Amino acid sequence: MRRISRRMAIRIGALGLWPLTGCAGMSQNLSQSLSELVTPAPVENPLLVPSGDFETVWNATVKVVDEYFDIAFENRLSRKIVTQPAIGPTLLEPWDGSSSGFGERLESTLQTIRRRGEISVNAAPGGGFLVQVTVFKELEDMVKPDRQAAGRAVFNNDPSVNRTREIVGPFPVPAGWIPRGRDANLENKIVRKLRDALLL
Repeated sequence: MRRISRRMAIRIGALGLWPLTGCAGMSQNLSQSLSELVTPAPVENPLLVPSGDFETVWNATVKVVDEYFDIAFENRLSRKIVTQPAIGPTLLEPWDGSSSGFGERLESTLQTIRRRGEISVNAAPGGGFLVQVTVFKELEDMVKPDRQAAGRAVFNNDPSVNRTREIVGPFPVPAGWIPRGRDANLENKIVRKLRDALLL
C-alpha cells in the first residue's frame, strides 16, 4: 500500500475544511471560533470602567451584547439590559459565537441548551462604572422525545399505502426549562469584548 506524504496529507485536510470556509467573512469567524476552543484567562466581572461618560459606556455595552443576543429591553433609568433567550449554537455552527469553548458547543450539539443575559451598568464607588454581565444557561425539559410516538410497537401495522396526511406543526410545547447555572465562559467572552471596545 502506498504511503501518503506529509504534504499530501495537509492538502487533503485543507480540502476537507474548504467547504467550511466558503467566504472570507465566514473563514474569519471560523478561525475565531476555533481559537476559542481553548478557554482564555478570566477577566474581572463586574468590569470597572474608569470613564465618567455614561452614554459611551451604555452604548458600547448595548453594541457588544447585541452581537451575542437579541435584546428584549434596555432601561437607562434602572441601568439594566435583559436579553431574549437564544438557543446555543452547535459544533456545526462555528459562525455563531454565543457558545464559548468546545465543551459548551458539544453540549449544545447533543442537547437543547438556551442562554439569556442580564447586564447592569452601575456607578462605581470611586468613580466610573461597574458593568456586570450575567449569563444563565437552561436545558430544555421535554415531556417525551420530540416527534416520538410513545408506546408504539417496533413494527407499525399501517397498510403499505397510507393516504392520511400529517399536519405539519405546531411543534409540541416543552414543559419548561431546567436551570443549569451561569455560563462563566460566555460571561468572560462578553466582558473581554467590552473591555476591548472601551479600550481599557
